[in-house]
Amino acid sequence: MKKEGEFFGAALFFIFLLIYYLGSFSKVPFGDGIGFVTDIEKQEFVFSTNTYAHFLFTNIGVFFQKLFPFIESAEIAKFVTITSAAGTVAVFYWIVSFLGNSFSGFFGAVIFGFSFSFWKNAEIVEIYTLNIFCIALFIFFIIKYLMERREKWLLIGSVILGISMFSHIQNILLIPAFLLVLTRFSDFKTSVKCVAVFTFFLFLLFLIPILNNEPVSGVISSGTALSQINYSGFLKSFVSSFAYLFYNFWYFTVLAFFGMVFLYRSNFKIFIFLIAIAVPVYCFSVFFNVSDNYVFFIPFNFTFAVFIAFGIFALQRKKWIRMLAYTAFLIPALYYVTFKIASQNEKAREFSEKKEYKGGLRYYLLPWMKNNVGILEFTIENRQAPEAMYWMTRSAKEFILLKKAKGYNDKQIKKL
Repeated sequence: MKKEGEFFGAALFFIFLLIYYLGSFSKVPFGDGIGFVTDIEKQEFVFSTNTYAHFLFTNIGVFFQKLFPFIESAEIAKFVTITSAAGTVAVFYWIVSFLGNSFSGFFGAVIFGFSFSFWKNAEIVEIYTLNIFCIALFIFFIIKYLMERREKWLLIGSVILGISMFSHIQNILLIPAFLLVLTRFSDFKTSVKCVAVFTFFLFLLFLIPILNNEPVSGVISSGTALSQINYSGFLKSFVSSFAYLFYNFWYFTVLAFFGMVFLYRSNFKIFIFLIAIAVPVYCFSVFFNVSDNYVFFIPFNFTFAVFIAFGIFALQRKKWIRMLAYTAFLIPALYYVTFKIASQNEKAREFSEKKEYKGGLRYYLLPWMKNNVGILEFTIENRQAPEAMYWMTRSAKEFILLKKAKGYNDKQIKKL
């Protein structure tokens, strides 16, 4: 990698690390995050690979908590989240600059780094930034292999794909792209090695529940995942996916189609590899029709943003496209303007009042979480919500007991 690429990649990492840190949650937010923070607070490694254990994220958090016991578990979780998010932005740059140039790589990375779904998950406690970091590395090394045809890059990609299974089982959707590379762009001997490496990690993934006397099916589904596949709601989810796409990438969305055409004509093997990643993820995310299914689109969004970056690369000789690229820095302002406009709408205000318990419209339309409402203060004060919260408050109560056992009082815990 050229020194220029190393510099811009590192610069993007530290810039977005600062952005995500400044916008990150002030108090443990609503959602799955309180469960992760509680697991980290216990300082007990998780030896389970069921769909809700999130083996990789939890155990990385526990490792750092054991290493730095004087740091709050919520801050450890924040560190893991924002560093993996910033790392993903850097890897994005390296992918595009490796195939294109620094200009398209830099602005493509900025556009993705500011995309709503990704940015939102960088500001809360969730596994999706660590997960997309693994996916980004997988894509990077496979593309390195496709361009250089050096076996070691494909083997490294196989290892990363195997490890990513311990982050989120959704990554089985990357297997078709992996097999495509092995069958179309690799020799038999190398393919056998890569399959063996990946199979080894899959074996470990399924071995753990056997050792724990747990159902092996729990690795794929803990009893609710498959039931959420909603065929009747497909059309609504399909239409919503376009709304998600636009709110993530705004007017840059159209550039993806120029990027697709460019890659199709200039580098078909990269094009078909990215498509083989994007299509299964997109289809699953549309069918998996749960309230927060936008997070499942993040790997698709990553590949879509790569196409946007190549749209910039393909058209960069045009003055207007270079000027347009610089407007990527205005994306945060677009979220704020949208929030302000929506706040004037009567229906939106009614929705905001209904969701006021966790921040209202601000929670849903702004990616940053600074000065947010926390689940711990919500639980301690016995506040009520118009929807089921038992799965969050259960973890919150467990966390509160752990903190009180260490001498914390309610006032101190509410600040966490």
